[in-house]
Amino acid sequence: MPILSESIRSFRELVEGIPQVMASAKDSLGRYVFVNSGFCDRVGTRADRIIGMTVSDLFAPEMAGSYARQDEEVLTSGQPLRGHLELIVRADGSLGWYVTNKSVLLAGAERVGVAALSVDLNAQVNSGHAGLAKVIATVRRDIHHGWRVAEMATIADLSSSQLERLCRRTLGIPPQRLLQRLRLEEAVRLITSTDMSLGAVSAECGFYDQASFTRQFRAVLGLTPGAYRRRS
Repeated sequence: MPILSESIRSFRELVEGIPQVMASAKDSLGRYVFVNSGFCDRVGTRADRIIGMTVSDLFAPEMAGSYARQDEEVLTSGQPLRGHLELIVRADGSLGWYVTNKSVLLAGAERVGVAALSVDLNAQVNSGHAGLAKVIATVRRDIHHGWRVAEMATIADLSSSQLERLCRRTLGIPPQRLLQRLRLEEAVRLITSTDMSLGAVSAECGFYDQASFTRQFRAVLGLTPGAYRRRS
């Protein structure tokens, strides 16, 4: 695939060797043609074993389907996917939020593949934003509390507007969506590690009701809490 190889050369040079970044490129049939070390760490296997595979070979069916639909949309429309937040299970079983961008790979006017870049948001927070890291740690310890942005800002020793700007600059999301993500992160942990009912999980994680919990869970993770538990 010389045309595709030429089109990803600059991308490869840009992303190789950055551990907190997952980078990959696929051809028009969805086969991996490049993955960086961060991607290999995420899936727990070597690059030479991944090349030629598709998402269906590496990820659970629901997640693979979501990733494939994203790729197809980018390839068909030619428009990039920007700032998509995903909760990813790392190779060691830990959970992590990543923000993903995808762009079409071109050879002249021909769309020959898709390049993807996902950044670990925990690495972003831990890179010097102590106030924001403190907010996240505090909310995680008391996730069922009815948190308000003003309370979160006080923990960070910031005004609400300063916290809003910091969240958007660091994570690409406002504080309200950060809170939603933290609630969902805890919900995933409880769903996969306990036999609590989904209603109890919803209440424990601070959602307004189970219907709201199910709606938000499906919107972010691509499947219902019950389907996620059956998959785990």
